[in-house]
Amino acid sequence: MERTLLIVNPVSGKGRVKNILMDLLSALCSGGESVSVCVTEKRGDASDFVEKYGAGMSRVVCTGGDGTLNEVISGLMRMEPEQRPAISYIPLGTTNDMATSLSIPKDPKDAITQLGGSAGEHRLLDVGQLGRDYFGYVAAFGAFTDVPFTTPQAAKNTWGYLAYLTEALGQLTDITAHHARVNYDDGYIEGDLLFGFVTNSLTVAGGIVKFDESNVQLDDGLFEVLLIRKPRNIAELNNTLSNILKRNFTTENVTLLHTSSISFQFDSPVQWTRDGEDGGVYRSVDVINHSRAVRISVRGSI
Repeated sequence: MERTLLIVNPVSGKGRVKNILMDLLSALCSGGESVSVCVTEKRGDASDFVEKYGAGMSRVVCTGGDGTLNEVISGLMRMEPEQRPAISYIPLGTTNDMATSLSIPKDPKDAITQLGGSAGEHRLLDVGQLGRDYFGYVAAFGAFTDVPFTTPQAAKNTWGYLAYLTEALGQLTDITAHHARVNYDDGYIEGDLLFGFVTNSLTVAGGIVKFDESNVQLDDGLFEVLLIRKPRNIAELNNTLSNILKRNFTTENVTLLHTSSISFQFDSPVQWTRDGEDGGVYRSVDVINHSRAVRISVRGSI
């Protein structure tokens, strides 16, 4: 008998899981699976559940946003590679960037219909490591990158993506740059950086930043790194942001790198995020790619 660990985040996405939980359990049990259910109460619970109960499971099914999926991946990375079960993901968050990259339906009922069994088609994913902690699709620093975790949960539940935009607008008068030396596979860059993304994704920041699919492979052992230099004036800032939205990443202030590892040395401590959650504060940090480290369900044939 196949064994499934179901991890439920009850508050993600305005608590929508209560509307689909019976459908989800019915879909899992209809295939004869044995299902163990764990409900998160605080940050870190999903990682702990995976580490404690994941060995011997056929798969882990998680409901929630990118933060919940991050915790599931982090829990798997604490296990030996041969013990890691596959992941199935029912997206219920506000942005769901990982679901976009993996073509997982953002309507949870559609995602449930694609669950099937645990032995079908999966996709291998690289997993990033920022310091001691793991991330599934992005580690970021600088202007606006802390918006997802500084926005109050109540506002997210009430206003959704509009809450993020409101929080970002409130930061416009307090934008600062960070002087950094950045070492990567092919060399180094030094300068004043407004913000930076270390990604393994087609889209970040809720789709505001998108990469060309021909330049991104989620299992190639390489990060896509987007670094934005400090503009000289407001006009240059507007031009820089416009280029990012247009996917023009080869301008004076915008640099796109492909690298298996990267390190940052800042003049002062800098706040980071991991998959939209608090990533810690670092003055010096290494970011490492663990190639093809986890498996995730991608199609209805699964």
